[in-house]
Order: sequence, then C-alpha cells, then structure tokens
Amino acid sequence: MFNQKSALIISIGLIFASFIFGLFFYFSKKSEQTIKVVGYATNEFEADIVKWKFNFSEIVTLNGLTDGYNKMNQKLSIFKKIWNAMDIATEEMNVQAVSVRKNYGEYGKIVGYILEQNIYIVSRDIDAIEKIAINPTNFTKKNLAFEYSDIQYFSSNLPEIKKQLLASATQNAIERANEIARSVSRKIKKMRSARAGVFQITEPYSTDIAGYGIHQTSTRKKNIRVTITSVFTLH
Repeated sequence: MFNQKSALIISIGLIFASFIFGLFFYFSKKSEQTIKVVGYATNEFEADIVKWKFNFSEIVTLNGLTDGYNKMNQKLSIFKKIWNAMDIATEEMNVQAVSVRKNYGEYGKIVGYILEQNIYIVSRDIDAIEKIAINPTNFTKKNLAFEYSDIQYFSSNLPEIKKQLLASATQNAIERANEIARSVSRKIKKMRSARAGVFQITEPYSTDIAGYGIHQTSTRKKNIRVTITSVFTLH
C-alpha cells in the first residue's frame, strides 16, 4: 500500500514537472520573435595577374607528319627566343605537348593532319602582355602566327577581398535588421544564424547572376557581389 502511494505521488510529481517545463518552453518560444534580412555588399577591384593562352598550328599532308613536328619545334624555338629577348617578368610558362588530329577534305576523305600546340603564360606585367596579345607584330615578323589567343585576368588578393566583402554584407544585414526593428519599436537582440550566398564576380556594370556563382576572367577590372541571409531575435 505504501509503495502504491509513493508511486502515485512520484507519478503526479513527474506529470506536474513536465507540465511546468512544457508551459515554460511554450511561453519562452512564444515570446521570442525573429526577423530575417538579407545583407548585401559589392566592391570593385582590379586584377594583378594575367594569363595569356595561345597556340601554334601546322597543316601537313598524309606523308608530312615528321616534317610537321619539325616545323612545330621550329615555331616554339622562335617564340621562346623572341619572348626571352622581351625580358618580360614571367611567373609561369606552360608548353603542352603537340596534338595531332586528322584533316578531312572533300567527301570526308582524310587528306592530312593538323598539328597544334597550346601554351599559356602567367605574368604580373599585365600592360606588357596586353600589348603583345593585341599587337603581336614581333612574332608575325618571323612568320609566327597564333591561331588562337585569349587573355584571362585574376587577383592574387581574392581571398582577402572575399573576407572583407562578407564582413561588409554582415554589417549591412545588421543595419537593415535595426531599421526594421525600429519601425515596430523593437530592438534586435542577437544574430541567431547567418548564411552566405555565392560570390558573383563580373565585369563592371554587369547584371549577370548565377545560382552557382560567377567568376568572370575576361576583364581587368571586376565587380564582386555577395549576400548574407541572417536571422535576428528581437527584444
């Protein structure tokens, strides 16, 4: 009998404690209000690294493959000689192996081969690389023509630029949250969560965006944008 009474008292106590805890949890959650805002930041920066990609090619007959390789080697030697004479600071020069593909003539008949060699140069002397790529007369004088030529621009300081932009976007989110809270006579208490969006790196005055982000490399000057989605609790 005593054990039954004890068990009953304990059960009632547990039920009462659960009720009190549930009531406290309900009112604490009910009283906590939040707002969600999107902070935004943008900045312009200029690249300090340039990557120049180009290639040589040679068309030969079916029996001219060996001669084609010799001519490709001559072109590479001429290029390196001219390049070294320019004395342009070069961080990297990558010379890829010569590739060969079949050259088709009329009615799909193989008439020979096309040999190609891709090269890229990385440098911080952007002005010099731009000048050469736009007007490669030093090479054309030696009958050296580029079938393909492209310039890409990068920034060695991009990680720091991104870090500063995230800080600016976070500050913008805080300012927006404060404005919203003030409009209803409230104050923000703390930031509960924050989620950064993807970075959009585009040419200046571009409106392009992509869900997976953009990293445009075709212009020297760039614009970078990012958003921060933040949730704040209110007093």
